[in-house]
Amino acid sequence: MNAASLPILWANCVNQLKDRINNRSFWEALEHTRAITIENGTLILGIEAEEYTRASVINQVSLLHTVHEVVRQLFGQPLKVRIIEGAQLSDWEAAKAHDASVEAMKVAAPTPRAVAAAASGWDAVTEQLSRLYAEAPFRALPQGKARYANEALYILVEAMDTLYADGADEPTERSLARVLDRIANSSEIPAAVLAFELERLRAWRKAELEAASA
Repeated sequence: MNAASLPILWANCVNQLKDRINNRSFWEALEHTRAITIENGTLILGIEAEEYTRASVINQVSLLHTVHEVVRQLFGQPLKVRIIEGAQLSDWEAAKAHDASVEAMKVAAPTPRAVAAAASGWDAVTEQLSRLYAEAPFRALPQGKARYANEALYILVEAMDTLYADGADEPTERSLARVLDRIANSSEIPAAVLAFELERLRAWRKAELEAASA
């Protein structure tokens, strides 16, 4: 299959999926996807960072089953489907680099908790934050956005215990930055401000743990 036919095939999939599933949120999520490549039996789809929260709609188990079925029919082969943040081939390369760093981290710190967290990785954190925002009360109001951001930072600082080590490599730093950008887009709080608050929260949490163990 050549690269030129990939977007055409995926566009046909989108049209069939819209016919089969009557769900406006699902339709809108599909419209923001872009077929990037097929690699190791997986169709890689991308959604730009500012719209990536829509991926959680497509990734619902009941809907994803139909996506796989339509992809198998139109592509003529069974393919897994993975949705990444970003819609360029370079974004897929960055995602693979991150996957490799997670695997290396599992080898370096193979405790049960570290392995479980690394296996789910930053994608799981992003999914958790997407659900948090979807369920946040009054998220259209300033106070609702602030409460969401506060809870999101607590989730992130917990995840960093296993996903972010001191002296983290560039893929890890970029993964963290993408998560912060996601929170920033949802909360309308600048990412740099969130990063500053995250550092303060981590320092406070470290001090609390050290005091408790003293």
